[in-house]
Amino acid sequence: MRRAWSAARRRASAVTGLLAVVALVGLPVEVTIRLFEHPVIAPPRLASLLLLGSCLLLVGSGLGLRRLEARSGARPPASGA
Repeated sequence: MRRAWSAARRRASAVTGLLAVVALVGLPVEVTIRLFEHPVIAPPRLASLLLLGSCLLLVGSGLGLRRLEARSGARPPASGA
């Protein structure tokens, strides 16, 4: 039961992080710089999708590496090293 609860908590944390990334990257906001009074134009949708995809790939590869490390039984380095 403890393992299921831990997995559910990790999954909820991953979903929360994914929603935060989508909210920050997928919804560009037009900002006005008061110094020059020129609006900052939101990036094209393709650029936002590419950035989102690269972030997801980075997170996914990190999770995959953690699983591989846990499966191999490698110990983390000592804190003094």
